[in-house]
Amino acid sequence: MLLAARQDADEPAEAEQAEAELVSEWQGRLRRLLAAEPELAAELRRILADDLGPEPPGSGRDEPSVTVSVRALDSSRVYVAGRDQHITEEGDR
Repeated sequence: MLLAARQDADEPAEAEQAEAELVSEWQGRLRRLLAAEPELAAELRRILADDLGPEPPGSGRDEPSVTVSVRALDSSRVYVAGRDQHITEEGDR
C-alpha cells in the first residue's frame, strides 16, 4: 500500500501526505484491535521486535538515536560515522 501510494504521487509532498494517511489508518486499526483484544498486545510487541527490527525512538529504550542528512556536491567528500571514525589518507596533501 505504501509503495503504491509513493509511486502514484506526483510530488514529494503528495507522497508524504499519502504516507501520513496510511500511518493514521493503521494506527486506528491497531488501536481498535487492541481495544477489542488487549491480550494480543504482548504478541504484537514480539512480532514488531522480531520481524521489523529495533523499536522506534522514544519507545522506552535507553539507546541514543542519531539522524544524519548529508549532501555532497561537485567533487566534495563526505565522511559520516555513527561513532568513532579514523581517516588516514596518504598523498592527498
